[in-house]
Amino acid sequence: MQEYDYSDITPLPIQTGLQDELCQIMYTDEYKQLMGLARAMLSANELSPRALQLTSRIIDVAPAFYTMWNYRFNIIRHNVAGCDDAVSYLNKELDWLDEVTLNNPKNYQIWSYRQSLLKLHPSPSFKRELPVLKLMIDDDSKNYHVWSYRKWCCLFFSDFQHELAYTNDLIDADIYNNSAWTHRMFYWTNAKRVASEVELADELQFVLDKIQLVPQNISSWTYLRGFQELAHDAGQWNDKLVQFATSFIGNVFSLPVNSPQDLPEIESSYALEFLAHRWSVDSSTRENAIRAYNLLATKYDPIRKNLWQHKLKNLN
Repeated sequence: MQEYDYSDITPLPIQTGLQDELCQIMYTDEYKQLMGLARAMLSANELSPRALQLTSRIIDVAPAFYTMWNYRFNIIRHNVAGCDDAVSYLNKELDWLDEVTLNNPKNYQIWSYRQSLLKLHPSPSFKRELPVLKLMIDDDSKNYHVWSYRKWCCLFFSDFQHELAYTNDLIDADIYNNSAWTHRMFYWTNAKRVASEVELADELQFVLDKIQLVPQNISSWTYLRGFQELAHDAGQWNDKLVQFATSFIGNVFSLPVNSPQDLPEIESSYALEFLAHRWSVDSSTRENAIRAYNLLATKYDPIRKNLWQHKLKNLN
């Protein structure tokens, strides 16, 4: 990396020096020198290669310093305007950013900066983004910033072709990965295509199979409810799904309730919750919904008792 001379810059102070300050931050001399240079160059709106290098050094020691990210983008945007090969220039910047990204997985400024670079890029590529996204998710499969950026990329590039297969792999690795289930629903909600009945039926079977593997998994039951409501009009598949969910609650509806302690355990409280919701939208099954919510409140999910009582109140 080329080293630049900053001797002509008079650093601006980053501390007030007031004696009555409540708490003075103990900055290192190196930090004060870097930040002082940055303040001076930012004040002068210097958009040179040496200013760009300085932002690299500052981001290395203070990666969450939003002002430096904004300053760096202004430098990049200025240089691109007078560049003969903007594609190569921006690809080089993305290469630098990949290293910073991998070393700072929880830094949200990185992702807004990546978005700005792709918007500026003459020929941005989703394919180029996929490896770093995979590495980040492999490191932390529930990293909210990475998932948000992946969603943004899908919409920005209008490209959803990788998403179902990708979530398949993640769900196979961890069936409880709510981020993967949520992203899968994002696909069905936002992909601009009309799915065939065969594809919809295959997707329904996919989630039913996952529930069979782990019945007590809120992610798959929530996905089932959302997918059914999204992909089908109101009465379609109701009988099949009600029968499926009922298979996880045994015979609790046929037993007298003298005391919650007398009731047997069930395979899935989320199946009972699914049934309660399904029955609550039809006046002919309203009594079943009331019974289900009472069972949840008293026996099968008492930790959310206030929620179930709220649902019951809305049924009356």
